[in-house]
Amino acid sequence: MHRSRTYRQAALSALLAAGCLAMSGTTFALEDQGSTRPVQLIYGGYHKMYFETVNRQHYGSEHPLTLFRWELQPTVSAYGVPLTMSLFYTTEDNDPGGNAGRFQFGLSLSSDQLEQTIRDRLQKEVHQSTQELMDLEPSLTTEADRAQITDRMDQLADLQHNLDVSSRRLDQLQNLGLLSSTERLAMRFPMLGIGAAYPQYSRFVMQGITVSGFHLEVLPGRAFLGTNIGSVRNPAGAPGFSRFGNFENDRKIYAGRVGYGRPFGRHMHLMGVFVDESRDDPLHDNMSGLERYPKMKNFITGLKFRMGAIRDRLDLQGELAASFLTRDADAPEIANEDLGRIPILSSLIDPNLSSSADVSGMVDAALRLPGPGTRLRVGMQYVGPGYINLATPALRNDMIEQTGGVEQSLMRRQMTISANFRTERNNIDNLKSFTRRSTRYDLQLALNFRDLPWIRLQYIPVIQTNRAHDMPTGTPGEYTYNTRVVNVICGYSVPVGTVMSTSTVNVSGQFVSTDLVNADATSFLIGLNQHLAFGNTTVHGGYQRFSFTRMQSTMVRNDITLGGSKRILGMWLHETGLRNSSGQNQARVTGLWYRTSIPVRYLGIFEIMIDQNRFSGSMFTDSTFNQMQFTASLTRSW
Repeated sequence: MHRSRTYRQAALSALLAAGCLAMSGTTFALEDQGSTRPVQLIYGGYHKMYFETVNRQHYGSEHPLTLFRWELQPTVSAYGVPLTMSLFYTTEDNDPGGNAGRFQFGLSLSSDQLEQTIRDRLQKEVHQSTQELMDLEPSLTTEADRAQITDRMDQLADLQHNLDVSSRRLDQLQNLGLLSSTERLAMRFPMLGIGAAYPQYSRFVMQGITVSGFHLEVLPGRAFLGTNIGSVRNPAGAPGFSRFGNFENDRKIYAGRVGYGRPFGRHMHLMGVFVDESRDDPLHDNMSGLERYPKMKNFITGLKFRMGAIRDRLDLQGELAASFLTRDADAPEIANEDLGRIPILSSLIDPNLSSSADVSGMVDAALRLPGPGTRLRVGMQYVGPGYINLATPALRNDMIEQTGGVEQSLMRRQMTISANFRTERNNIDNLKSFTRRSTRYDLQLALNFRDLPWIRLQYIPVIQTNRAHDMPTGTPGEYTYNTRVVNVICGYSVPVGTVMSTSTVNVSGQFVSTDLVNADATSFLIGLNQHLAFGNTTVHGGYQRFSFTRMQSTMVRNDITLGGSKRILGMWLHETGLRNSSGQNQARVTGLWYRTSIPVRYLGIFEIMIDQNRFSGSMFTDSTFNQMQFTASLTRSW
C-alpha cells in the first residue's frame, strides 16, 4: 500500500514537472537508444468563462435566469505535433439525462492547428524568398541563382494552394525543410482522440449528434480510414422545452468510413453507422409495457463522393444512402424466414415485424465555363418517406427537390446577374392526407461600379400549392399561394474630411395572394442606416418602418436605434446605445445597453455588458415591466 502510494506521488510529481516545463517552453533532453535529443514542449491554449443573469425570463426562452459556462482548450506541442484537450462545462439543462449540463471532455491530436502551422511556415518562406529576390545584385547574380529562387517560390505557391497529405506533397515539404518526420506522421491522422466529438459523415448518414468515445481518422497514402465508437449524447432540454432528437434509452454508436481522399476535398467514401439501444438495462427491463420505451436498432450505409473533371471546371458531388430501422427489438419475428435472413442486416439489426427500410440520395454539379465568369449549377435531392436515421435527427424525410442556377459576371465583375430556381414536393408515395408543392425563383442583379453607390436588386416569386383531404368527408381541397418578394439594397461609403461616412438604404416588399378568403396579405419595410467613423470613435443611427396589411387592417411599427463607441488609451473599448420600438396596439419597447471590454494583464480580455429594456402595453397584458440582463466574460489565448 505504501509503495503504491509512493509510485503515485512520483508519477504526479513527474507530471507536474512536465507541465511546468511545458508552460515555460523549456527545452530539455530525452534519451533515445543512447543518444540525447533536445525536445521542446510548447504550451498554449484558450479559455473562456461566461456568466449571464436576467431578472425576468424571456418569453419562450429555454435559458435559465442565471447560467455559467466554462471552456478550456490547453495545447501542448512536442516535436511540433500539437495535442489539444477540450473541456466544457455549463450549468444549463442539469436535468437527469440532459446533455448540456454534463461536463464534456475531449483529447485529440490537433491536425487543423498543425496544418495552420505549416501554412504559416509557407507564408514566411514566401516572404523570405521574395526579399532574397529583391536583394539580388544584378551585376553579381547569375541566371541560375535567380532561377533557383524563382523555382523555390513556385513550389511554395503550389503548396499553398494544394496542401494535402499525398506522399509527393509531403516529400516537397520535407525537402524544403518545412516539415519534420514526426509532423509528417501526425499529418496522416486528421483525427485521433477520445471524449466528446461531433462527427460529420454526410447529410444523410451521420450529422448533428454528439458522440463521447474513441475517434480516429488516418490517411495511409491517398486512402482514408476513419471510425467513431461511443455513446450518443442525449439532447434533452429543460422541462416543457424538449429539443428535437430527444430519446429515452441509452444509445451506442459504431461508425466507420473507408475510401479515397480527405472528406472535404476530392474523395470517394463508403460509410457505415450502427446505432444500438438493445443493451441490457435492468431499469428499462423492470418497467411495465406502458412505461418502457422500445429499444431500437438502426443500420445506415452510404456512398459519398466529390470529383472534378474538365480541367477542374466541373465540380461533381453526390451521395446515396440506405437506412434499416428496427423500432422495437422485442417485437415478434417475421413469419417468412427468408425475409429474416438478409445478409449482413440480419446480424446487425435482426429484422422483425417493426423493421423498415428506405433510401435517400443527392447529386450536385457546378460548371465554370471558360471566359467571362459564367457558372452553372444543377442538383437533385431525394429522401424517402420511410428514411429514418437516428444518427441524423434533424433530417426531413418524404421529399424530392430539384435546384439549378446560372451566374454571369460582366464589365470586369462590376456587374453580376444570377438566376436560380428550386422545386420541392412532399408526400412522394401519396400516403399522407396532404401534399405540398412549391416552386421558387430567385433573380438578382448586383452593381459594384467604382466611386458609385453599390446596389443589390432581388426578385423572388414563389408558387406553393397545398392539396389536403378533409378527413371527415373525404373531400379534397387545393389551395395556391402566390408570393412575390422584392428587395432593394443600396449603400455608399465616402470620406468627408477625416470622417468616413457609410450610408445604406434597404427597401423590401412582400405580396401574397391566395385562393383562401381573407388570406391575401402585403408587407412593406424601409430601413435607413448611417455610420460615421473618425479616429477611435464611431457613431451610428438607424430607422426602420414595417407595415403589414391584411383584411383591410394595417399594422405599423417604427424602430429607432442610436449608438456609438469610443476606444480609450488605444485598448479600452466602450460601446453604448439605445433603442425604441413602438406601434399602434403593440408593445412599446425602450432599451438602453452598455458594453465595455479591456485587456487585463495575465488574465485576458474582460468584458461586461448591461442591457436594460422597458416593456409597456404588450399584446398579452397592459402592465409595464422592466427586464435587465447582465453578462460578463473573461477570454484569453496564450
